[in-house]
Amino acid sequence: MARIPDEEMLLEAFSIIDSTTEMEAVVTQLRDLLDVDHVVYNSSKLAASPSVLSRYIRLTYPASWIKRYLQMGYIDVDPVVREGYLRTLPFDWSELEIQSAVERSFWADAIAHGIGPRGLSIPVRSKHEHRGLFSLSSSRSQDDWKNFRQLMQPALIQVANRVHKRVIREIYGADNPHLTTRELECLRWIAHGKDTTDISIILNISPFTAREYLKSARYKLDAVTSAQAVNKAVALGLLIL
Repeated sequence: MARIPDEEMLLEAFSIIDSTTEMEAVVTQLRDLLDVDHVVYNSSKLAASPSVLSRYIRLTYPASWIKRYLQMGYIDVDPVVREGYLRTLPFDWSELEIQSAVERSFWADAIAHGIGPRGLSIPVRSKHEHRGLFSLSSSRSQDDWKNFRQLMQPALIQVANRVHKRVIREIYGADNPHLTTRELECLRWIAHGKDTTDISIILNISPFTAREYLKSARYKLDAVTSAQAVNKAVALGLLIL
């Protein structure tokens, strides 16, 4: 895989997530952008069990595996779903503890259908406790997969959260992000062409603190750059220039 700079990849991924009409096309295009075998996203509101977790799902798995998965009732033995429901941090599929012969059989069946053997799952959760799981699978060699994860995981976490927020917004509706007064002030001065050093002098704060306010604003607004954060804040009516 070509080494795509984080910012470049994120901008393209965010454009796919925000601009593509159907979520089926979103996961397909993300799969191609990330150069992995498959992408899966599923979510649930206040999920009470792993089975409920898959109520909303978009994925690139082959039809033969989807049919097999449903026929065999694999949702009840899938360790990725089980751990995705329990965990809060990203996990590599190699970390999963196979707990029974049934789970070993499930893994063998999945690999036979072209799923894995490498994989990464990223649990995501909204402020209203809507849960989701964003997963990638790949047939790369172990070394290639390790390099891919080291390079891409921070960006993949942002992609996972962006997908989750879009789905939650479309299904349940979502509140506008809340920006603090300082975050808005920093964005306003960015819009006027100031950098963090200028902002620190104007607001009588350290450059580090100014950067942290801008970082927080970008995170809340799902923006890669501060300029993008300004544009989104203006579009949402949070910032008046």
